[in-house]
Amino acid sequence: MAKKCYILSAAQVSCQKPLSDDWCNNPIVCESDYVRAIEPDSKSFIPVGEARRMSKLLKRAICTSISALKASGIEHADAIITGTGMGCIENSEKFLTDMEKYGENMLKPTLFMQSTHNTISSLIGINLKCHGYNSTYSQRGVSFENALWDAWLQIKQDAISNALVGSHDEVTPLVAKILKQTNSDYRFISETSVSFLTASENLTGNGVEIIDVQILNEPKAEELQNILNAANPSLVICGTNGNPINDEPYNSVIDGKYPVVEYRNLFGDNYSSSALGTYVGFVILQRQSVPEHLAKDNEYPSKINRMVILNHTGELWSIITLQKDE
Repeated sequence: MAKKCYILSAAQVSCQKPLSDDWCNNPIVCESDYVRAIEPDSKSFIPVGEARRMSKLLKRAICTSISALKASGIEHADAIITGTGMGCIENSEKFLTDMEKYGENMLKPTLFMQSTHNTISSLIGINLKCHGYNSTYSQRGVSFENALWDAWLQIKQDAISNALVGSHDEVTPLVAKILKQTNSDYRFISETSVSFLTASENLTGNGVEIIDVQILNEPKAEELQNILNAANPSLVICGTNGNPINDEPYNSVIDGKYPVVEYRNLFGDNYSSSALGTYVGFVILQRQSVPEHLAKDNEYPSKINRMVILNHTGELWSIITLQKDE
């Protein structure tokens, strides 16, 4: 018999107050078209000497991972699975800039060693002393969904009992400039670091079950509508952001049939944005209320049992179904 898979805890660093759900009641309104993340106080998570050698993204990943692990009550994760669209791009950028400036002389090895995509997952494993399954997925806007899918499958098949799943992306000014030119469907560009502790048992008593994770390539609107109808959600969280180029595909699928909650208008766009959609869904199911500034409709059910998180990036769509046990 297949096991269940629950999200027990979650933590975020973004353009909202870090490691906090304060955005529910006191959101920070971002008016610029490019906003960097608010850095957490890493001193209580990482020794100062180690922190000096880490990039901002690595410190964010460590802080959210430790926070999620502590909140779950689990001491060690069986697996660490990470999604990242661009990895440690700031270190990559600095290394390549130094190479162009100095040739192959006087290059800092730390920048090279901490510039690969799998640096994030590896460093989390080292810091948390978790030496089990460790994997990184890098598929641009569906990197998080692939990481979550991996954890979900392994937990349901009883291969592992829990997993720390994260999605982390930073955006430098140079990368932001490129994204503005290549992603006409974005509204405002931001940064994301989110960590979840998933497990086969609802150990906290307030966990949220992951019912299904699907990633589809070029699905027709009818196919997506059939999946939504089968899930029968209380509401749909979708990646609309106010940009008509981005929003039209969502509107044609939902077609006014379900109450909709937005999140990118608050957290922005980047390759890990969809992880924030799942994080927002987790918080809403726990609190059983929709923050006013995320509400796209006027009325929502008084009891929220099940929801679908719907996202698309180009031709790829992802559908994550979450449920709160009664």
